[in-house]
Amino acid sequence: MKKIAILICKNVSNKCTGSGCFKAFNQKKDAFEGYSDEIELSSFTHCSGCDEEAEELLEKKIQKWRDTGIDTVHLSTCIRGRCHLYETWAKQLSEDFNVIGYTHGSAEGKKGNNINLPKEC
Repeated sequence: MKKIAILICKNVSNKCTGSGCFKAFNQKKDAFEGYSDEIELSSFTHCSGCDEEAEELLEKKIQKWRDTGIDTVHLSTCIRGRCHLYETWAKQLSEDFNVIGYTHGSAEGKKGNNINLPKEC
């Protein structure tokens, strides 16, 4: 069974309910379209913000995801659209996980900046 984590934007999480991400996951559409029925949403959490400690704090989440057996991390659509660390995080996460650069909406995104990275070997 594939275990999925979704990482959302901390700033957006103050006003977002997560319903777009959950709807896409539950209906297996948008970024979740290619999955079989053998998937489990094991983590839904926000990043640690936009300051210097963000990358260090992400490492703690990465360790917990490793321990939990997460194999794919979806960076939420809000991170893709707003975060200056989007590419950095995608590359960092791909060292341990498959990375899908969005959750819902179009695969290309408004900026055409969607990142999908397989786990680096």
